[in-house]
Amino acid sequence: MQGGARNRRDRPSRQLTEADCIKFMGSCEAAFAAGRPMNRFITIAWGKGGIEAKDSVEATGAFVKRAREWMAAHGYPMPWAWVQESGLNFGQHCHLLLHVAPELDDLFRVMPMRWTKAILPGLYVKDTIDTQKLSAARSAGSNPASYEAQILGKVHYMLKCAPAALEARLDMVGRGHKPWGQSCRVYGKRAGVWQGWERLVR
Repeated sequence: MQGGARNRRDRPSRQLTEADCIKFMGSCEAAFAAGRPMNRFITIAWGKGGIEAKDSVEATGAFVKRAREWMAAHGYPMPWAWVQESGLNFGQHCHLLLHVAPELDDLFRVMPMRWTKAILPGLYVKDTIDTQKLSAARSAGSNPASYEAQILGKVHYMLKCAPAALEARLDMVGRGHKPWGQSCRVYGKRAGVWQGWERLVR
């Protein structure tokens, strides 16, 4: 991940930008185009696990790095995209979409918990991480409409902290039930996506 002044860990923001949303949606489209549809939805409540707000983005990056290197060691690339949020229930947390090769399903099952425990500053706190499989991804090639409905539902939810006007502009009205225009304080980068996705959607 690249930083710069705008992404300093102590710089707060309240909402995603339009550029964030376009990049996020494009990266999910690119994963599908590459034959690696996003098939996991992971929420990590870093605040619940003892990670400070200004360290939350760094923790998310560390999780993605572990996952990406693990996938690469097994011979597979890993498309991914995340957003960072904060709230009363989870504290500072991330929502993450990624692709797990079907051949790695059984091996992958225990890894997110292992990576999370390695990143937390103390003992694991119950419900710090939640992992869901996106069932429609299994037949994304033969039934793309079903997959599109499921993945865009997750994307709509993950982009809810974007300005409300963007929902219509980005053709996301009706894709989910959470209202856009919400806001929350996040320090540093609010969204990140896998490198190289642009080549697949130009």
